[in-house]
Amino acid sequence: MHSTRPLSISVIDELIQEILRINKLQSNFLADAVQTLSKSDIQLFSQYLNYCLDQQLTLGYLAKCYDLIVKDTFTQQLYFKRHGHYKHSSYAEVESLVYRNADYMSMYMYGLAITTFLWPNHAQMKQFFKEMLPKTQSGRYLEIGPGHGFHMMEAMQHSQYDQFLGIDISPTSVLLTQKILSSHYFGQFENYDIKECDFLTWEPSDQYDAVVMGEVLEHVEQPQQFLQKIAALTHGNSHIHVTTCINSPAIDHIYLFKHAQDIANMVKASGLYIKHQLLIPYQSTTLATSEQDKLPINIALILGKVDA
Repeated sequence: MHSTRPLSISVIDELIQEILRINKLQSNFLADAVQTLSKSDIQLFSQYLNYCLDQQLTLGYLAKCYDLIVKDTFTQQLYFKRHGHYKHSSYAEVESLVYRNADYMSMYMYGLAITTFLWPNHAQMKQFFKEMLPKTQSGRYLEIGPGHGFHMMEAMQHSQYDQFLGIDISPTSVLLTQKILSSHYFGQFENYDIKECDFLTWEPSDQYDAVVMGEVLEHVEQPQQFLQKIAALTHGNSHIHVTTCINSPAIDHIYLFKHAQDIANMVKASGLYIKHQLLIPYQSTTLATSEQDKLPINIALILGKVDA
């Protein structure tokens, strides 16, 4: 049974207060973030928070999830600034720390979902995803690494694809995605499957009309292999949406892109080309300054298949 709590900014305000109880340094940042939320953002964010509450989570727990992201990111940024590289460089190093650690992974995923609304760069990426998503195209939709399941859920809400498949290497992410899609909280979803598997060893039998891979390339040792496999799984009219980041340390980021051109070169070498891109520099800086000073940059790409 769904909560009777009103879909208003009040539950967002309550979450902010819980966050500030444990991290007062976020006060000005969060005040600005809430001011920039649109009416539709407020409705969807409130709906998501109420969904979490109906899953027997508390706002105090969600505040800790958000704070985990903030403090882990800060710690990794300090390491990156001192050493010039990410702390970890292999999947084996982060597997037990993150992907096979159910408690940590759950907090990490809930925290990331919240940053989708409260961090301007993540909010821009979410908006770009919705704007670029084909609204009338049908066929088969594949999402590699759905994580918390929020973007896959939005794709199911706003597109006309007939079949949806999500694959993730983390059992926690598989469970979270299954929960949000089967909850009926955001709609009645059918014709979907969520699998726990390694994308590179997975052997699909069909091509896909849409492939979405959000924030995966920086988490793997051989990102070009992922792009090459996407090229093999798609056709000339496929919608391909890929996001990643540059000089953006996090506990489970292992592949360091230093420049936007590094990504463009890898895309080209994989048999793909860039149709549209969104580059988001570090707050209050330009792209040139962010690259020069090795500050975080987010990048979202709509790709096409070469000679398709």
